[in-house]
Amino acid sequence: MLINITSSNLSHADKAFLTAAFEQSDSTYAVYAVCTGDGVYAPALNPDLFVTLARLAKPKTTLRVAVVDGDAASRGARLPEHITSITLNEFAALSANCTQWVTL
Repeated sequence: MLINITSSNLSHADKAFLTAAFEQSDSTYAVYAVCTGDGVYAPALNPDLFVTLARLAKPKTTLRVAVVDGDAASRGARLPEHITSITLNEFAALSANCTQWVTL
């Protein structure tokens, strides 16, 4: 599942959904969260949530929580260390491999 975070302001329900999705992911069902557009500000505005997501994802793979680098650069967003920066090509490849998408 690919969760595309496009808003910097995440509701309580959004945060609960993200946490539950990452808790349910395993080696056969991967969950990815990618921040695009104004969503690149979400990690800075919700640091505890993104630390939790990174912790939940860490044993499985390093690319579970990411930000599209072009969007972050054009908005001047600073990324925490635990957030991976990806290119648009990498985002396209990731999206091609995910059959389920959710946009927050």
